Amino acid sequence: MEQKVEDLYLESYAFTTAAAIVGSVDRKIFVLLRDGRNLFGILRTFDQFANLVLQDTFERIYLDKEFAEIYRGVFMVRGENVVMMGELDIDKEDDHLQQFIQIPFEQAEKNLKIKQDSTIKNERIRTKKLFAKGLINDFYKSDLY
Repeated sequence: MEQKVEDLYLESYAFTTAAAIVGSVDRKIFVLLRDGRNLFGILRTFDQFANLVLQDTFERIYLDKEFAEIYRGVFMVRGENVVMMGELDIDKEDDHLQQFIQIPFEQAEKNLKIKQDSTIKNERIRTKKLFAKGLINDFYKSDLY
């Protein structure tokens, strides 16, 4: 496959802003959100704040040896909520799911909520212990990734 001059220019340029994701447009990506949700979809567009628009989006929950997923369609993500994102190899993206048992999404949501509530409770205790020693814990209950 022959590369165009524009492609070579973009590949050699070290982007340090939201423009770094320009090469992922129209490709399937994974996005981890601050609240712990995992989204898989096709990146259609983004802006200077890394706000994303995903198409054919699936939300997936992983729990120990179980997983669940649900179709979300077109999904808009505010850039400040993105923890991590990356392109997927569409030939291998579901290979790891063979190790998991698929469960209903509603059940996975309930189990995840219990797990997250436990995390929040433990972090509150940790915060109090650290505060007593003059230290600050940088945990926010919206940070569940």
